[in-house]
Amino acid sequence: MPDAALAKLGATPVIGRAEGAFFRQLAGSPEFTEFALILKRLTGLSMALNTPGVGVSKIGVSGDTGNQLCRIIRNTTEGARRCEGCDRRHHAEAGADGQAKLYTCHAGFFDMAIPIRIQGEPVATLSSGQVLPEKQSSAAFARLCRRLRWLKIPRGRLRTAYAKAPWMPRDRLTHVMRLLEVFARQMCGSAWRIRELEARLEHPAIRQARALVEERFREPELQLGEAAARAELSVAHFSHLFHKETGVTFTRYVQSLRIEEAKRLLAGRDQSITGICFACGFNSLTHFNRVFRRGTGCSPTQYRRNGGR
Repeated sequence: MPDAALAKLGATPVIGRAEGAFFRQLAGSPEFTEFALILKRLTGLSMALNTPGVGVSKIGVSGDTGNQLCRIIRNTTEGARRCEGCDRRHHAEAGADGQAKLYTCHAGFFDMAIPIRIQGEPVATLSSGQVLPEKQSSAAFARLCRRLRWLKIPRGRLRTAYAKAPWMPRDRLTHVMRLLEVFARQMCGSAWRIRELEARLEHPAIRQARALVEERFREPELQLGEAAARAELSVAHFSHLFHKETGVTFTRYVQSLRIEEAKRLLAGRDQSITGICFACGFNSLTHFNRVFRRGTGCSPTQYRRNGGR
């Protein structure tokens, strides 16, 4: 697909304030985690929630490494480029027309992209798959190796990972995709109703503060005092109210948005880690590394090396 058409479909991983907040709500919901665990146990397939541009992915089952052969491919520079390009293209198409996609990735695996849309706008996609298109055999492995001839990985290592890769007939995989579509609609509807209820119940001062933070969290100058002034409260009163209403301090809330933005940018290859640090509102690389590790359990370098997961 031409680059211009790809951009028109919204492949650039940009996500607005409302959409970003909605994505975080979906990713943190217990329903998402529970369904991903059930899917894994029943089918062996992994499931992830992705921002529209596939800049941020949240794996449903903690510690799930997915298809090991796919990880080998994605952990190479060329493999990451091909995987990311393929993901962005198909997820953008799914988000643009609102239709679930069962497609063949660049490496020959079956993958799925199930769009989640709010009032016609794409806010996320569910993904699953990484499934072999045919049952394991010597002939099928030889065909895979020919397709991956650009991949400079020892044949024995590929064969070991190939033997563990999931396989499922296409018709059965289609049923799995339909199940994910039903789940996506239910999860989205429930989350939207909860969000509307929370918006009605949330203290107006906190609602104003959230809007300010989501608008300006990339600015290192953003301070507690400015948010308190926006809410027309004293700093002490606002700080207490914010923690009571959200369960976190104002500083931690700002940091959480900065980390999510950093994860989105780290999933790409266009910016250096230092550049991402300052683009997300951090004043120093040391502070960025410390906050990122506390929030994700790994350093920015490790997160990028693991393919944004």
